[in-house]
Amino acid sequence: MYHCHLHVYLLGRQCRIFEMIKEMPPLEHFTHEFLESSAVEEHLAKKADVIIAAPGGACDIQTVQELRRAAREDAEVIVLAERECAEAFWEISRGIQDLWLLPMPDAEVRFRFRRWQETCRMRMDFRQTSHYLEATINNVPNLVWYKDKNGIHEKVNDSFCRTVGKTKQQVEGRGHAYIWDVEHDDPACIESEREVMEKRQTCISEEVIETGAGRRTLMTYKSPIYDFDGSVAGTVGVAI
Repeated sequence: MYHCHLHVYLLGRQCRIFEMIKEMPPLEHFTHEFLESSAVEEHLAKKADVIIAAPGGACDIQTVQELRRAAREDAEVIVLAERECAEAFWEISRGIQDLWLLPMPDAEVRFRFRRWQETCRMRMDFRQTSHYLEATINNVPNLVWYKDKNGIHEKVNDSFCRTVGKTKQQVEGRGHAYIWDVEHDDPACIESEREVMEKRQTCISEEVIETGAGRRTLMTYKSPIYDFDGSVAGTVGVAI
């Protein structure tokens, strides 16, 4: 499991909300380091993973825009503002991730910050899972590919690209004929994928395919991939 050290930048006038946030414990596998200043300091903004800003004026749009320019592109900005300023901040909503309207009860502060922590954990879980996938499929000699139900390649591994002599940017989003430099999609591939999607089970077969570099024999393992509603969305294939 990963460990994530988060830099939380508290910007603006000192307030009760900042003190409450500093008292809240981090989630498991996380630690917090708090950075604080009354005005925008670029070196702190560049370091921050999340910025919680309480601008000096009631509708201090200028400070928030300055902060957004100084912050890292992947940093999240949460703005504390009076309720009557919501419309003004809505106009620059692309630059901020959340707006906390004041006055805010203590319970709501704790709820919102905990919700942010949980959302952050979901992103880190996704990043780790994505890393697991990439590290696995790109370090095996076998060809690995993911297709939608129309036979379009959604994702492929490094070995697949080396075999077909094309980059991932060239391959992903394209069909069999273009990738393998032939005039028509291979009937054996089409039939095996249709069978996998209909039976909803892994099918193993030996496929002889024509490529621009000649004939190739592949031992393939194909399995169905499901959409969120349970319907078949495509297939995943591994070929030796």
